[in-house]
Formats: sequence, C-alpha cells, structure tokens
Amino acid sequence: MPNDDNKDNKWFTKSFRRLLVDMHIPDWNEEFLSCFSPENYADMMQLANVDTAEIYAGSCLGLCYWPTKVGFPHRQLHGRDLLGETISACQKRNIKVQIYLNVWSRAAYDKHPEWRLILHDGQGTVEHYKWRFGLCCFNTPFRQYFLQMLAELNENYNCVGFWIDMIGHWYYCFCPSCQKRFQQETGYDTLPRNVDWNNPAWLALQECRKKWLDEFATQIQDVVKKQHPERTVTLQTTSMIRGKISGIGAGFLAASDFLAGDFVGDRWEQSDICKLYSACSRHKPIEFMTPRCVNLSHHTTERPLADLMMRAYAAIANQASFTLIDAIDPKGSMDRRFYEHARIVFSTYEKYEKYLRAESIPLTDLAIYHAPESLFDLEQKTISVSEFEAKLPIDFVATRRNLIAAIQEDHLLFSFITSKDLENLQRHPLIVLSDCACLTDAECEALEKYVASGGRIYASMHSSLYDDQKGWQADFKLAKLFGVHYSGKKTDAVTYIAPTSGTLLPNVSKMYPLMLNGKQLLITAGVDTEILGTLTLPCSGPNEQQFFGSAISNPPMHATDYPAMTRHRYGKGEVLYAAGKLEEVPFKFHRQILGNLFRTLCRSSVIETNAPSTLEVTVFDQTTEKRLIICLLNLPSDLPPVPLHALNFRLRLPNGYQYMDAYIAPLENPLKVQTMKDGRLEFFIQQLNEFLLITLNYKKNTEG
Repeated sequence: MPNDDNKDNKWFTKSFRRLLVDMHIPDWNEEFLSCFSPENYADMMQLANVDTAEIYAGSCLGLCYWPTKVGFPHRQLHGRDLLGETISACQKRNIKVQIYLNVWSRAAYDKHPEWRLILHDGQGTVEHYKWRFGLCCFNTPFRQYFLQMLAELNENYNCVGFWIDMIGHWYYCFCPSCQKRFQQETGYDTLPRNVDWNNPAWLALQECRKKWLDEFATQIQDVVKKQHPERTVTLQTTSMIRGKISGIGAGFLAASDFLAGDFVGDRWEQSDICKLYSACSRHKPIEFMTPRCVNLSHHTTERPLADLMMRAYAAIANQASFTLIDAIDPKGSMDRRFYEHARIVFSTYEKYEKYLRAESIPLTDLAIYHAPESLFDLEQKTISVSEFEAKLPIDFVATRRNLIAAIQEDHLLFSFITSKDLENLQRHPLIVLSDCACLTDAECEALEKYVASGGRIYASMHSSLYDDQKGWQADFKLAKLFGVHYSGKKTDAVTYIAPTSGTLLPNVSKMYPLMLNGKQLLITAGVDTEILGTLTLPCSGPNEQQFFGSAISNPPMHATDYPAMTRHRYGKGEVLYAAGKLEEVPFKFHRQILGNLFRTLCRSSVIETNAPSTLEVTVFDQTTEKRLIICLLNLPSDLPPVPLHALNFRLRLPNGYQYMDAYIAPLENPLKVQTMKDGRLEFFIQQLNEFLLITLNYKKNTEG
C-alpha cells in the first residue's frame, strides 16, 4: 500500500482551485481513450493553476480506469493503469488528488439484472426511459459490490479524499429487496404505489428511504475512514434541491466532510447554493462546481470567460472553494484553450485566497429557515407514483430564487439556518419561514422562545401545518405564535391582498390590491392580532368559462374580511404572517414589496447603499484575525458587467466592535472610512468594475 504524502484531513480548508474532468466514455470502440495521456492531463492541470485535481476512477457507466479485481475495467485500458498513472503525474507536479467514483453503473446494470432499480411499471431505467444510464438499487447486493470497489481504491491509491457522485434516491424503487426491507421495518405488506401525504404507509416509505440512504452514505464513509481516517469523503449533494423526496437526511449530510455539487443556474442559484450548503455542511468551505460549457450536454459550447470569472468571484464572495468541470473527448484529448482560460480564472482567484477562512461567520439581517421535510408539493392530490414521477422535478428552487432575489436586490444580508441551529436563533434579527409546513415540536418550541425573547419572524401559508408522522394538522402548530388559526379551507388560485392601512404594501390599495398567482388559506385572527391586509377574490375562478369578470385576466372584485396578512406581538418579538406565498411571484414589483416587509421587520440593516440591484454584498466576520471581509460583487444578468460609479456604503458594526482601519484587497490599498454620529461607518467607492474585497480591521471595546 502506498504511503500518503498528505496527512492533513483538513486539506480542503487550504484548497480552493479545483478541476474535474468528466470521463463518461464507453469502451466499445478501439479509438476511445486512444489519445489519453496522463502526462498531458497533469500538464493541463498545471497550466490551469489548480491546486487539486479530481480524477475519475469510474464513470456513470460503471467502467473503471484501473485494473480492478472487483469492478468492470474499461476495455481500452489494454493492461494500463490510467488512474494510477494520472495520479502519479499530478502529484509529481504538487497537485493534490481527489478520486472520483460514480454510484451509477450501466455495466453492473447490464451484467446483473437482479441489482436493477425497478420502476413502478416493472422496468429498469434503461428500458423505461430509453436511457443511457443504468441505475442499480443499493438495497440489493450492488451495495456490497460498490463498497468493495471503493475499498480496493482506498487500499491501492494515494489521494486526499474521495468524491462520490450520483448517490441518492432518483426514483422510487419497487425491487424485491426494497419490498422486503419495507415490510420488515414497517409491517406494511406492500410498497405504496400512490402518493398521498396523509397516508401512514406513504409517510413510512419516506422515512425508510431516508434511513436507507443515510445508512449507505455512512457505510461509504466508514470504508474510507477505517483504513485512512485522514482522507475526506465528499458526496454529491445536488439532489438536495429535489426536496423531501431526495431522502437526504442528517446521516447523509454527516457522511460528507464538506458539501459539494455542480450547478449551471444564474446568480440567484449560486448565492442560494453557497449559503445553503455552508449552513448544512459539517465543515467549511463548501465546494461550488460549474461546467466550462453552458451545460453538461454542450460538449464544445464554452461559456464566455467573463461568465467563468464572475462565478469564481461569487464563490469568493461566499467563502467557498471553486471547481470547474471539463469533459474529455472520446479519444482522450483535451482542449488546451479552456485550460488557458481556466488559468486566468484561477490565477485571479488565487490572489484572494488569503482572505478565505473555514471559520468565517456571515453577518446577516435575516436567515431563511431550511426545512427540507417541507419541500414537497403541498397542493398534491393523491396520484399514482407513475403520474408523480412524470411531473418531476418539482421546482422548489423557483420560489427560493424569488425570495433570494428580493433580499439581495434590497441589499439585505442573509444566510440559511436549519434545525441544528436551534440554540443559536438569536444571532439573526429576522427568520423567514417560507411555507415551512413541516416543523417538529422541538423546532416550534425553539421558534416560540426566539420570538418571546425579541426575535422576529416572517411566515407564509402552510408554515407549521403539517406533521411528518401524522400528516396535515387541523391548525397551525404555531397558532399561538402567529396569532391566527386555520379554518380548514383555502381559496382557488388567483387571489389578492388588500391593505388595511400603513405603508407595508407600497403602491397597493383596496381598489387595486396585490395579486398572487396562488391560493391563500382562510384564517381567523386573534383579538390581539393586527390585520395588515385582507383577502380579496376575483369574480370567479381562473377556469370559469362563462361567468368571469374579464376574458384575459382575473381582476379583483369580492372583498372579504378574511385576514391575508397579519402582525402579532409575542413577548418581546413579533411575527408577520401571510396567508399566501408572496415570495413565489417572480416580478420585481412583488420582490420590492417583500424586501420592504423584511427591511421593516429587521429595523436596522448591516449595510445600506445607493448601489443598483445588480450588486450583491456579503460580509463575513473572521474573529481570529479580528477583521470583517466585505465583498462587493457586480453581477448583472448580461455579462460582462458595466462598471458602477459613485457608490456610497454605510456599515453597522456588531455590538462591541471598534473600527481600526480598512484596505482594498489584494494590494492592501488603504480605504478611507468615516464614523458617523450614529456609530455607523461610511465609505465611498468611486468605481466598481466586477468585484471588490475589503478588509476592515476592528478591536473589541474591552481590549482597550
């Protein structure tokens, strides 16, 4: 067994520039991989100025690039050990190596039909979807096969860690092994074939799937750590965005030393993922990954350099490591032009690495509560699994994206919190419960204490109305906190909120109320609850074909006394509750109203600026160095960004902090900062092109 040259199990806290080359190449053609050169591969890594190469041991086809005794060797190896040679070539150039292994395996699927994931119609993924991908079920002997293959790699190759791809629940499996486990563990005779979020059998299946995935993930971690405790395990966590049906639980997240995933979406998605992963990850920094091309299916359509650069800046702004993904040509060649571009990106990133810390603490105006058990289609009627899967994916990201856009366009600072943060809720002035239907009793108790001691909450629609074990509840678990009760009824789609008074809903009136695309719950308010807005309905439902109010739209017509938005004082704090989901409407008008609500609840924000909405601001506290890291990211939808001019910023320091000095990185040029009468700090930026990082040093008032 080779000796490890890296015994630091926190290598990832010092590695920020990584590159993964996809090698999902079949082996039916003699030309495939005929041009692959480990030395050229390593040269491209060196050219790109990466510090860690993530090297394929096996692809999603299940074909292995080493002479495995367990798995399916790629037929074009011809006796060579491409993995070992590539690892050696990279390490000779002082490049760290993570070994990549994929859970999907077309080779195992074809060789062992008894290992296949069986869909609702009795077919496997290849036959049903006419797919190239064969998925095997880890409740079959495939699990042991995969673990043995991983153990073989762990024993024979030198690396800092393993990157495990495509692990998760992608579909509901009805194979005999799943049926047997489900029956043994729950007592139900058969796997449920209808999606019904009130059916105990269906709820039991969700718990089983989470347990089974946690178990598999933990076994992967154990295989690696038992022999090499210093090595890291990283599990692909992209399936988190699939919500509750992903089956990702605490055990799965704990099996990763740090969270990682690849994404191709816009600025809001990157901000979402970086902050969400940071909140859920055992260790930081998390790894944000994105392909060189517009998506993984476009093999040669490279993104503009400005796009790649801005994504790297966004990773820096969120204290995250950054990984670019390339895809090798079938013959094994690599496009040198991309690695020249990658060098520009990574060399720029490298200049800021000294400002990145795993222990960085985000300063926030608000925190979005991440309740993964709430991420399912709350309006779903009972349907078959086949109908349900035909509708996938359910786009929870769209509502989250609108929410984040509203927050960032108003230059409010945010992070995510989860159930593991219940003892530290007081760190956040405002907590957002965006349709968090499924909250445990412990979560509800913590939220009540938080508000009673002075915290503030924005909650919408179904929040606390569902129990993970019992299904839908007759009333909110947090009814006492919200100051409202659920009537058991809800409207049809298309509703309005008519303000009663005040300025919380600017440019909205009773005659021209705020339209929502979705339903609202019919609620009643307590005597001590202030009604900020009432429900107004259109003439008829959107599907009415005869007796409607307008042929094209559904204008407001029927005012009601039902509360649509309320404010309830509870102890020293308060809760603003909305009976619908304002945050799911994708228009700037609605985002501005939502931002106004949040800013009113926050009362005072960390930073204020005259900058346009294209500017994202992040602030991190690095307490060991006694400095704040302030990042200004000019990231419009159209790139490259147009320079911004004459930007003014006012920053409120945390209590007990005293300003010392400030500098503009990476050249450490002094920044002029003035202290205002109210204690806030003011600074001015004459021109901002793409990105600016400011270090602001402080001391504690008790330090003299």
